[in-house]
Amino acid sequence: MKTVRCTKLSNNDEKKDFMKKVTILVDTREQQNSHITEVFSNLGIMFKSQKLDFGDYSFIVDGKDFSRSCVVERKADINEVYGNVTSDRERIEKELDTISRNAQQCTFMLEKCSGWEHLKGFELSEMQAGKQGRKVCNIGATVYSTLQAWRCGNRYSFSVEFVPETNRSALKILEVFFWYYHNYKKQTAPRR
Repeated sequence: MKTVRCTKLSNNDEKKDFMKKVTILVDTREQQNSHITEVFSNLGIMFKSQKLDFGDYSFIVDGKDFSRSCVVERKADINEVYGNVTSDRERIEKELDTISRNAQQCTFMLEKCSGWEHLKGFELSEMQAGKQGRKVCNIGATVYSTLQAWRCGNRYSFSVEFVPETNRSALKILEVFFWYYHNYKKQTAPRR
């Protein structure tokens, strides 16, 4: 039997080059994001605050602005999404519709959640619900079903990324943008 060795392709040089050139754009309306901007600072990643037409984060590389083609929409936790879905639904759907009509890629990043199963089973405790003036309910199931419907290609067509530990949020944003840029470069490279 013949043994086949797989060689792992390394994108380390490409990633290092990207990290040196990229400037992350942070929407001026984005609040409570010091856990993200501090990581950018610690990594030496340039970032600037400016009004984005949609989304919370985008990027510029080599003078090419991707803010109208690739964005990350960040939600701090399940409670925030639940509030968007129940109290602010018209606004969030309008924003997602605008993104889906204009951007090639939108990533919906949900912090403090480990995945679909965690989301589906998330509930407020009686104490939390009482403080917020709500009945005890499985708000995760509401958010789960709404996100599943919204992310479909025949609705708003976005991907969902879960970030259980907020100290990893900046790295997730960088990862999304790196791979988008990687593919962009391949698609726009001259054919041989």
